[in-house]
Amino acid sequence: MNALKKAYSRTFQFFFWFFYPLLPYKMPNTEIKSVEEIPILLREKNLRHPLIVTDSNVYSLGLLDKLENTLKKNSIEYSLFKDVVANPTVELCMRAYELYKKEKCDMIIGFGGGSSIDTAKVVGAKMARPNKKIQKMKGILKVLKKTPLTLAIPTTAGTGSEATLAAVVVDDKTRHKYAINDFPLIPDYAVLDPEVTLSLPKFVTATTGMDALTHAIEAYIGKSTHKDTRKDSLEAVKLIIEYLIKAYDNPSDRVARSKMLYASYLAGCAFTRSYVGYVHAV
Repeated sequence: MNALKKAYSRTFQFFFWFFYPLLPYKMPNTEIKSVEEIPILLREKNLRHPLIVTDSNVYSLGLLDKLENTLKKNSIEYSLFKDVVANPTVELCMRAYELYKKEKCDMIIGFGGGSSIDTAKVVGAKMARPNKKIQKMKGILKVLKKTPLTLAIPTTAGTGSEATLAAVVVDDKTRHKYAINDFPLIPDYAVLDPEVTLSLPKFVTATTGMDALTHAIEAYIGKSTHKDTRKDSLEAVKLIIEYLIKAYDNPSDRVARSKMLYASYLAGCAFTRSYVGYVHAV
């Protein structure tokens, strides 16, 4: 990195660090402990038709069954977009957005790993800015308008996407991968339901758990930390050290799964207000 670019980057980081108390960060609400409680929220908010955004693997594994059965039981219509892939593209996000409009949805549920939740966020960004191309939202503070109510239901304990202000997309033509970063993209609710993580393979449990650990450590040691960032990071590290091996050794351990989900959430809250570094990039 040349000196000029480094100076710009450090100035940019200092700006967000200095004005942190004035910026509209939020921690997603975690009061909903199970997908079975979602209909109560919808009735309270007078919402009638969610768009569920997920991927084919999550769908084929039956992880979505509990949510779908709950919505059907409560006579709640919903639309399903299950075509998300790793590293979602602009074209894919646009298809989800078009389905949202076509089906006259009024809220979004991102169900799955980081790619599904990121796609849900981009749909929300497009609803907030329908006349703005996704490519033009690249960078920081390019949305600036309220998105539809969004629930994030992570099926892995690692990405932290349920707590961050970022959505990562890939340009179909250039294959360039970039992030849209803005405060309205932080989900309104993070539903940390351990039931949906019980069937995670051991390998995924381990790798996503280490991803969360990386988020927590790098958010703590970075130059843009604050008291609350460090607090969330430390709690996340303690939980991961205590419960990751338990979740790995005994995948049906609901307590360990629940604690890992919460650790991933805390790490996500920490690094969305701070930064990650080279290890995470690698």
